[in-house]
Amino acid sequence: MQYQRLWRAVFCRPSQERRAEAHLENQGFEVFLPRIRMRTRSRGGSRLRVMPMFPRYLFVNLRAYAEDWSTIRSTRGAIGLVRFGDRVPTVPSEFIDYLMETHTDLGAVDMSRAMEIRPDDEVEITDGAMAGLRAVFQAKSGQDRVVVLLKLLEHERKVELPADTIRKVV
Repeated sequence: MQYQRLWRAVFCRPSQERRAEAHLENQGFEVFLPRIRMRTRSRGGSRLRVMPMFPRYLFVNLRAYAEDWSTIRSTRGAIGLVRFGDRVPTVPSEFIDYLMETHTDLGAVDMSRAMEIRPDDEVEITDGAMAGLRAVFQAKSGQDRVVVLLKLLEHERKVELPADTIRKVV
């Protein structure tokens, strides 16, 4: 009898997604941990890090009734499969396929299309002396620079910033 393989979510211990991923792979499971690049602030500066896209979750491809899932809950870093009562929901394979297709060579999902900023979009400045202020995106002014319209002291000013110091306000 041929069983269909379906993606399921695994709930992990805090900051243990990579550990659970490695241990599940060692047990022979097909595992997918989507990652994204995020700018984080620490000690007055910021840096770009690759982090799990869904903190505390990863995905495992399982055959219904054909595999022993009980080892998942005793896997280091994992708490167990996501459940709703006795039901273990599936994750649409189209969603997982899309995330896998958009993974870059850097090992992270490319969110640039989803977060593309267009003229007149509201943005937030995420780094530097103006961190936390909101502005209106005007244009790119080079490969790594952008121009935003910032309202300060009741006057609008065009300000040029590094492109990685703004994010679209959703």
